[in-house]
Amino acid sequence: MYGALLGMIFFLPYSLALIGICQVTMIAAWVCRSFFSPRLKFIPGSMGWSLVVIALLIVLTMPMSHDPSLSIKKFFTRFLQQIFLMYLVTQLVDSRKRLFGVLSVLLLTLVFVVIDGMAQYTTGRSIVHHTPLIFGRISGPMNHPNDLGTLLVTVMPVVLTSIIVCRRWMPLQPWVGVAVTSVLFLFLVNALGLTASRGAWLAFAVSMGFLGIFLKNRKLTICIFLVLAVFLWVYGVHCLTTRIDMYDVAPTQGAVLSPANALELLFAPSGRESYWGTAVNVIRHYPWFGCGYSAYVQTLRDLHVGHEEYPHNSLLHIAAELGLVGLVLYGWFFTALWLEIKNVLHEVSSDRDLFLIGCGLSAGILAWGVHSLMDTAWASLQLGVLWWLFIGILLSLGVIKKGEKRASST
Repeated sequence: MYGALLGMIFFLPYSLALIGICQVTMIAAWVCRSFFSPRLKFIPGSMGWSLVVIALLIVLTMPMSHDPSLSIKKFFTRFLQQIFLMYLVTQLVDSRKRLFGVLSVLLLTLVFVVIDGMAQYTTGRSIVHHTPLIFGRISGPMNHPNDLGTLLVTVMPVVLTSIIVCRRWMPLQPWVGVAVTSVLFLFLVNALGLTASRGAWLAFAVSMGFLGIFLKNRKLTICIFLVLAVFLWVYGVHCLTTRIDMYDVAPTQGAVLSPANALELLFAPSGRESYWGTAVNVIRHYPWFGCGYSAYVQTLRDLHVGHEEYPHNSLLHIAAELGLVGLVLYGWFFTALWLEIKNVLHEVSSDRDLFLIGCGLSAGILAWGVHSLMDTAWASLQLGVLWWLFIGILLSLGVIKKGEKRASST
């Protein structure tokens, strides 16, 4: 099972099919092992019960769905499978050795993501999927620059904290491991800038600010904010000169934007207000229980909206598919999740390495959530797997610490 988990992490940016194969392998292995030595443990506390109630709501609303067969299919292949992935990760990553193995594979696959993105920027096409640039924006192995942006902002806090912790597990001289991880982080920052994904930039700023403040290191916080200022200046200029899709009329050669107009362009929603308005109209049609789990696109077809774009906002997406009842239940889950994260960080606070990794994972989960408020991460299988994977790894830190305490007391 652990090998399948490492394979899934490595192939996560590249192949939906291989992600599915690895997940099925993990589940099949778990079923076989549980048959001979059953030891099912429920997801802890309020977080677990909130997921149970959400699952019950999805099942009860299936008959009312605009696409019942798709709702049933996605319930098993996405909702249950991803939650089960989180549970399996907490069971599999039960030692520092396995935790460091997971982080090593994550860093390795990010090296190839960076190479793919840089190759796409220099040659015009990515290596893995031969995807062309979109208005000068790189997407690497992902479907869209915004998807790559979500991937990057989720993993970058972990990479940043790994610069400090990597000397514990990398089979290199300590300074070599620190240097390699630092260079990787800088390349990831560059790749994030070249996605020209402004929502991802905002999520990056929020997560880095959270990380600096939470670690209570004034020098680190100041350094982070200086880096963010330089980042937004350099790549903001690059974005304004390459993303002509943001302009209502193509800019004339040599035209100079005033600072006010430049900021207005950078922070403009770029058509998202239309998608948000469509989602609000769907919610008005089906206010209490929504249009059906994963049935949003079919609902737009049935209502003859004229486009089939997702809401580009996770909360609107939830409310449209599961209604206000589903939104309240997910609010319960998000609250329980952050309380559980707080408990885990408190539990490992005396262990510098686990605490730093936990802070990086927490900042990554936060960055994913922030960007999902402005894009379609909620509808992406790859990004969904990444999010639940990070939650599982974070929860496993508490499992590791408890196991070490038990071992030391015997």
